[in-house]
Amino acid sequence: MRNHLVMLGSMILLAACAPEAPEQPGAGADATSALLAPPAPGEGIQLHMTSTIRPGQESYGCRLFQVPEGGLFVHDEAVHFSPGGHHVLLYRTPYKEIPKQNEHGVEVDATEVHDCSEGATAVWKVDAVLGGSETLGGEGMLHGLPEGVALPVPAGTVLVMSTHYLNVSAKPIEVDARINLYTIPKEEVTMEAGLLYIDNPILRVPPLGKSSSSMRCPIPSDVSIVNLQSHMHARGALFTAQVKSRRGLSAETIYSTTRWTEPPVEVYEPLLKLEAGDSIEMRCDFSSTESRPVVHGLSSDDEMCQLIGPYFPRDERLEACADETGKEAATWTGTGSASGADTLVCMNSAPLFSQDNGYAYLGCVLDSCPSIEREVSAVVRCHIDARAGACARTCKGDEVEACRACLLEACNAEEKALECATCAAD
Repeated sequence: MRNHLVMLGSMILLAACAPEAPEQPGAGADATSALLAPPAPGEGIQLHMTSTIRPGQESYGCRLFQVPEGGLFVHDEAVHFSPGGHHVLLYRTPYKEIPKQNEHGVEVDATEVHDCSEGATAVWKVDAVLGGSETLGGEGMLHGLPEGVALPVPAGTVLVMSTHYLNVSAKPIEVDARINLYTIPKEEVTMEAGLLYIDNPILRVPPLGKSSSSMRCPIPSDVSIVNLQSHMHARGALFTAQVKSRRGLSAETIYSTTRWTEPPVEVYEPLLKLEAGDSIEMRCDFSSTESRPVVHGLSSDDEMCQLIGPYFPRDERLEACADETGKEAATWTGTGSASGADTLVCMNSAPLFSQDNGYAYLGCVLDSCPSIEREVSAVVRCHIDARAGACARTCKGDEVEACRACLLEACNAEEKALECATCAAD
């Protein structure tokens, strides 16, 4: 999974003893009967996390599991989590066995619930999202796959389950999260499924203000989408997703919601068919009553703009927002009036990300005029790659001029093209 401006996805669930007795979700001795029962033997596996959340605590947690012998061919998914949960996510990793140290070299018993407050993808290597849920309804992201369609997970694959809870009560609560992965035999699989998980890191919300951010991804091959859902945080006011046809027809809205918490799942019957050359554009509108700036991030203090849903046949380029050649191809469309030259000056004058979390830089991108989206996006993609690669060490600290010089060397052609780009006449 690609590391954008902020690492994607992840959570920590802090297990802590409290002086008061925990409240049980679903009172009574039979409370566990209402929880999600595991699949029948031979029909899948259950992943399970429990912990205690202190009063007023926003809690994130991770636990690692290893896929049993024979692997999994996941055809359906169900999720349970206690009231107070924001979402539960499941990631695939490249590990061959469960590590004894995280990516920072810290020893941890990852087979138990543990702290990953920096984000699952910051603490563990992650290369795909495999499921989860944002609603209490019990249906997982992979629910609804047609007969014979399944998502294969090889034996020995290490998975990261992560949860996000907020306890707004005055007492500690005990929480329970479960993911059931329902499987079919290998000989019944006729097509491989994938999970679309598009994340837009180019967003910012001004203090006591409003903003919007649009991101477009190409469709590199013909696919069928089963369902879609959005993901935003508390400042999210409106989410829309559209398909733009390669034939040049008007855009078609395929998803829309004003709900940031428990967003609706749009189920497509018949399936939503997308053709190679089409594109998906998602837009998030934000409105803030807070007196501080907000950017993309993992916690409730930050914001997100994501589109999620199962599809088939799987194409990793679609999941990476890449073109038909596999090259990253996200396009961001500004809503302002700044020309290419003015946008470039703004970007090169902005503080380093280590100084303001990219707030000023992101504003430069979003304030550009729509007609220079191609040139602006090329510079943004190049800067993201350079900051994660050739310029990572230089741009991590406070060496402003050295960072800018490195970015200029790495992205000289893209910056020159942006400098010459002009806004369309009225």
